[in-house]
Amino acid sequence: MEKHYNNEEAIERTLQSLEGIQPAEPNPFFYTRLQARMEQKFVKKTGWQWRPIYVYAALGLVLLLNFATIYTLTHTPTKNTSTVDSFANEYGLNSVSSLDTN
Repeated sequence: MEKHYNNEEAIERTLQSLEGIQPAEPNPFFYTRLQARMEQKFVKKTGWQWRPIYVYAALGLVLLLNFATIYTLTHTPTKNTSTVDSFANEYGLNSVSSLDTN
């Protein structure tokens, strides 16, 4: 029974502490700023949007460029002039000049 009395006393103290509370005052122009923020959410933004059609178009373009590059690199004719002998002949490394002989 004593615990029940302590509970009622605690409740009474809590209620008495609430008697001096005043309502909170918002900052000036709070409702104006709140209304502007709420209206801004409903305004449709006009700008770049990641719609699936744009993503698929960009992906297709990248894939097309990759396939074209691979096709071009694999089907170009190659010359067999890249041997060591042709390199030496082109830069004159095979010929012996009169300055080199002693």
